Amino acid sequence: MHPPSTTSKRLHYSCLLALRRPCRPRRLDLSRFQSTAALGVRSHLPPDSVPDPKKPPQISDQEWELRTGRAIYIIQQTLPEFFNTGLVTSIDTTTGGPRQAHGTLNPLTTPSANPLETSTSPDNDVDSIYSSNVRLSYTPPVALPAPFPQTLHIEGMPMYIASSAFVRHTLNALYSDLKVVLNKVAVETPKSPAAGDPQLPLKPRPKSREKSLFVGLTATGLARVSGAAGEWEVNSTYTFSPLTGLIHIHTVNSIHPAPHQAVYHALRASLGNVFGGEPSRPGAAGAVEVPRGPADTASTQL
Repeated sequence: MHPPSTTSKRLHYSCLLALRRPCRPRRLDLSRFQSTAALGVRSHLPPDSVPDPKKPPQISDQEWELRTGRAIYIIQQTLPEFFNTGLVTSIDTTTGGPRQAHGTLNPLTTPSANPLETSTSPDNDVDSIYSSNVRLSYTPPVALPAPFPQTLHIEGMPMYIASSAFVRHTLNALYSDLKVVLNKVAVETPKSPAAGDPQLPLKPRPKSREKSLFVGLTATGLARVSGAAGEWEVNSTYTFSPLTGLIHIHTVNSIHPAPHQAVYHALRASLGNVFGGEPSRPGAAGAVEVPRGPADTASTQL
């Protein structure tokens, strides 16, 4: 029988030491996991693309109906008091009541004021019924001379608020006992398609987001100088955005009798060459589109 080799003795000795050594639990090295977290491994992954700040967020059909219904209610309730309270653009979510537009311009006392400086900053406690880029347009029955375009067209909440302030303060200066009476308020939606073959199964159709509000009103007042009665019939259409449910187009369909040409010159001078002259810089708040030819004029017909 051969004696054990030196290698066998060393192996035998190592086994004995391993059996006698107490068992100690291994520590888990968390540094590797922390490094993976630092590399972006998270339980909640971010969206694949960054949302576009210029694109309004998608809202549900229920929220869209709520916004349009709220706007219709505010317009119907507040227009008769326009010459007393001014333009109402939003509702206060804390009180539930209508809220007057901020920073309205009085062109009679501040003829050099800049309408773009009116306050239109967002408020978390206010739900506006108008889009920030709301458009107002009116086509006079008789074309105005240059530099006025065929269709008067402004865009943006600052200019929209300033133009409403101009109308209110100007008429209040010339007339007393001003009143507004609503003759017609009608919600206009696209008609449902005609029924097809009753034998065919009905397919669910996506909910339509086309809605506008027609408002016909009469404004009356007494001239402060002569005491003669004044009366104007105004028909307008408010169109709601299919994305946000806010009013994004306000078209004045008709004004009878039509405003005198001097009114447009006063409006243009008060609001900084609006409806004519050099157009505002691209992207500016309250930009004014000034058509310069037949093609441009046709594009502004709403």
